[in-house]
Amino acid sequence: MSLTFKSSRPESFRLVGTDANGRTRVATAQKQSGDFYWSLRLEHPSGRNWQAQYHGQAVLDALGELMRSKDNEYVQDRARGDRPHTDAADLNYAVNDVDPDGAPISSIFQRR
Repeated sequence: MSLTFKSSRPESFRLVGTDANGRTRVATAQKQSGDFYWSLRLEHPSGRNWQAQYHGQAVLDALGELMRSKDNEYVQDRARGDRPHTDAADLNYAVNDVDPDGAPISSIFQRR
């Protein structure tokens, strides 16, 4: 009887793209021994990253497609100087907030 040992290290692939200015983006695929899907991750120099899943044998093609699908964001980040993105301000407010005069919104509609 022979013993077969399974590795606890994940199988992984990495594509590294470097442009003429030295900006580097990295696409990584990892798969644990019992997983059904590959976990894909793309990291840009600005700090943005995207995640995806893939099932199949052509994992390098999937990494290339993920990089290609984010080419526009890569170019926009370069134009912005690779500064980190900030979240947009939330301009929504709760319905029970008060108006500037201090009256509750529900009483404003009842004045008519």
